[in-house]
Amino acid sequence: QRKSAMLVVHQAVAWIALLGIILYPKTAQAIQCYQCDSNEDLSCPSYESFDKEVNAPVNCNSFEANTPGQFCMKITQESPGWRGWKKITRRCGSRTDQGVAWGCRWSWDTVGVFKEICYCETNNCNGASSIKVSFASVAIVFTGFLLRRFL
Repeated sequence: QRKSAMLVVHQAVAWIALLGIILYPKTAQAIQCYQCDSNEDLSCPSYESFDKEVNAPVNCNSFEANTPGQFCMKITQESPGWRGWKKITRRCGSRTDQGVAWGCRWSWDTVGVFKEICYCETNNCNGASSIKVSFASVAIVFTGFLLRRFL
């Protein structure tokens, strides 16, 4: 008899949880990011400022997003020398090469091309000339680092 009472309680909890999920209003929305490539789009210049009036952000969970994701990215590549080139790509992102990496990472490839990849987590944040990191993001990453190191 005790087993059947527990079964009824578990079923009731499951139904209440399911009902809560169905009826709970969906307030969370996908992040919106700018999406363009300076090699393919004249409205996404490499050497001039980015015009937010000309470029519309895309919902990163919609069919419009070339790369679906949960954060925004801005990738700047620049070759060395007098006849060098510069390319800027703005898009949604779903993972980073080095894990959680809010802010910017810099590297050079074997032929000297400079690469800066910036990650951010607020709507339209990859439209800025430089990406600012929120204090909350830094605090979360720092806390995770401390927990991992000392626990």
